Amino acid sequence: MADDDLRERNKKAAEKQKRHSEKKEKNDEIAEQINSADPAELRKQLSNKNEEYVFKLNKRLVDDDFTEEEAEESINGLLPEIIANQIKGVPANQLYGPVTKKAGDIAHPVKPKKATPFWALAIDTSLLFFALFGLLYGIVGLTSKNQSSQNQTGIVTLVLLAAMWGVLLTWFNLQMKKPKAERPGLLITIGYMGAGLVIMFIFLGLMQFVPKTFNPPLNGVVYLVLAVIAFGGRFLYRRYMHITTRGFI
Repeated sequence: MADDDLRERNKKAAEKQKRHSEKKEKNDEIAEQINSADPAELRKQLSNKNEEYVFKLNKRLVDDDFTEEEAEESINGLLPEIIANQIKGVPANQLYGPVTKKAGDIAHPVKPKKATPFWALAIDTSLLFFALFGLLYGIVGLTSKNQSSQNQTGIVTLVLLAAMWGVLLTWFNLQMKKPKAERPGLLITIGYMGAGLVIMFIFLGLMQFVPKTFNPPLNGVVYLVLAVIAFGGRFLYRRYMHITTRGFI
């Protein structure tokens, strides 16, 4: 009895998969026919409501200083999408909104915003950490009585540490902004973050053995000045690169 039920379920699943494949093939065939059809033929297939929408859209475009040829060409590019959605029962006014809105979108298209590259975001975050660490080093330099402790807070340490934090936190932020289905697993993310932190701690330990000649500690006031410069430079950099997002979460 159990084997019969299993065979029946498998049979129904196979039939369902077959119907799905046939439906997809049919939809693909219809889409190909629509995309390859002549605009004049597509106009004949318009419903009364869509035909009225196209007529008003054409008139609106001409009123917006389009020539008849330009308006017709613009609308011809929309016809395959209009017909495809018409088959699904979605009229043009629901697909595009009011005629005035669609005409405005055609007359004044909004250019897609370019994604800021990773390196640009990493520099932005690095400048922020440079300012934060510079402020910290400056306060420590002005308040610490044991000046020899500055041998691990030299300018090279500050630059490299800010750069590493910038790269690591930028990567983490971008992962968290991805759709949930595209994010790496929690354990993988924690693993990368942990590895990055270990590398930074190792780096800080090794920097203690670097001679001051190559990693000179600066006066606390100088660190504070560099922090202010980095913060102001980051502000100008973000404006120049058109960065509007936060550097990290």
